[in-house]
Amino acid sequence: MITLLHRRLRRLRAGSDRGVALAMVVGIGAVLLLLVATTMSFSVSGLVRSNHDADWDAAMSAAFAGIGEYQGRLTNDPSYQQYGNPNSPFTRANNSQGTVTLPTGVNANPAFDVTAGGTWASVPLTDGLPANASYRYEVDNSKYASNGILHIRATGKVDNVTRSVVANIKQTGFTNYVYFTDYEELDPALNGGGCPKAYAWSGTSRPASCLIDFVAGDTFDGQVHSNDTLNICGGTFKQKVTTSNPNRNAAGNLYTQTNCSGTPVFNAGAPQNSALITMPPPQAQLDQVRTDIPAKVPSPGCLYTGPTKITFSVSGGNAYMNVISPWTKYTELNPTGSSPFASKPAFCGTPGTVGGSAAANAHTLADVTNGQTIAIGPASQLYNNLVYVQSVPTTSTDPNYWASGASPNANTLKCVGADGTSTGNGLGYPIANEIVSTYAPYNCSAGDVFVQGTMHGAMTINADHFAWITGKLVYSDPANDILGLVGAGAVWVWDPQVCTYPTPFPSRYNTRCYSSSDYLTWEASSSSGNCARTINAAILSNYHSFEVHNFSSASFAGYLCVTGSIAQEYRGPVGTGSSYTGFLKRYSYDTRLLNSPPPKFPTPRTTSFNVATEIEVKTAFSSTGAPLS
Repeated sequence: MITLLHRRLRRLRAGSDRGVALAMVVGIGAVLLLLVATTMSFSVSGLVRSNHDADWDAAMSAAFAGIGEYQGRLTNDPSYQQYGNPNSPFTRANNSQGTVTLPTGVNANPAFDVTAGGTWASVPLTDGLPANASYRYEVDNSKYASNGILHIRATGKVDNVTRSVVANIKQTGFTNYVYFTDYEELDPALNGGGCPKAYAWSGTSRPASCLIDFVAGDTFDGQVHSNDTLNICGGTFKQKVTTSNPNRNAAGNLYTQTNCSGTPVFNAGAPQNSALITMPPPQAQLDQVRTDIPAKVPSPGCLYTGPTKITFSVSGGNAYMNVISPWTKYTELNPTGSSPFASKPAFCGTPGTVGGSAAANAHTLADVTNGQTIAIGPASQLYNNLVYVQSVPTTSTDPNYWASGASPNANTLKCVGADGTSTGNGLGYPIANEIVSTYAPYNCSAGDVFVQGTMHGAMTINADHFAWITGKLVYSDPANDILGLVGAGAVWVWDPQVCTYPTPFPSRYNTRCYSSSDYLTWEASSSSGNCARTINAAILSNYHSFEVHNFSSASFAGYLCVTGSIAQEYRGPVGTGSSYTGFLKRYSYDTRLLNSPPPKFPTPRTTSFNVATEIEVKTAFSSTGAPLS
């Protein structure tokens, strides 16, 4: 019995072990299954995350592709800046809905859609992005008319992921260079010499008298470009130098040293080849004083007629300009409106009353002694705007026309110089005893502007004839002030040659003829690093030159110090060699001009558009196309 009981107990324990073993196997299997499941879960999750990361990166690349595609359209057709979707949240937030329109027909662009379920533009497969990568973009062109900058928001989409970037796109212009010329030769209209209008590298021969050199002592702190061949005998070039000359000489250079020798210093490497940059038409800016095209010109500037003198000043922290412009009748145009097809808003100043006496026109634009002082600070419509100076119109239907024999201030304004007898413009030019250059006369009806002073604000002055810099022209706040100065005829650094008997000036002038402005600036040069004349501005002469008046007849004065940029059709001389007459060059680039050119400053006919800044912003659209902001 006892033996039987032991046998049964052994069988029971054996069966129990087998059950425990089975339970353990089942348990271990469950754990392994759980581990496999967990591993698979992590793997799938990682795969999803990996895909999401890839889409996240690709969506940003798609947004950048949209910016690049829009940039390419602008380069091919600068007028493309007018297109956009007026219903875009971004466009409306920047008050551009009235200045953009959707392209239609064959020019329709799916990237301008802003609706849920609407279209997106596909990124080309050549960009290396997924086949379903696409983008949209929105345009703010509200600042384009004033400074050439377009504000773009682009949204890229891949699968269900969207990301947005905002970019500033700026047109490449003359303000990219501290020095630019179309032709590296004397202006035939201003200096004679029979210089041909052709590039030296084209094979056209030039008289030796046409050639102008860079010499030792010249300094350029900024990019330099010429469409022509540069003749470089010396000087220091601190940044990149480019030329459209395609032909290297025997020494492997793209520049020449004709009739000279020297060792120029190129801190950024020898000159390299670059594309041609062509000049804009000189009259294009006249549209900027019209009130009848608000879509194109939402904020018209001021128009002055005939010789005009502008003197900038700052008083009590406020900015002003004093304007003398006696021939001006109206200061804005409305050619498609009703008679008189023009207006005279207060912010431009008060024109003299036609037929009114000099006394009646005192302290108006017609006052040739005192002029009128106008505020030009941020509260004025002239801030960030344009002043255009035109010649007295010869068409009788023009609002600023003057009949033959008639003149301002009840016909008392005479076209004489400061001496009251010699031929002049009635504003004191020529000064007494000045020897007037044949190539730079003072005309009583020409669109000439005479500028000097301390400027505080943002403005461009555009003259349809000559722009004269008659004294120091500097910024009150160099970090924020900006001035553009354009002369279609020429931009002159005024330096009159004066002859009197006997000479009243110091003995350093050993002749009876001297340069009065040279003397005045020479006296101040000891405190300004030998800057005999200081100019802060972006300067452009559409069809002629930036040149020193009487550059070859005045004693050497020191340095012509320009901070800004200089662009000209023909190269204008500023002196004759190293320290002989006139000035040496000390030109420094105002780096702000890369992103913030002067308001309404002319741009080249052929150009490109560059992305100045890019930054990621809050996503603008969901993957369904619904606006998120």
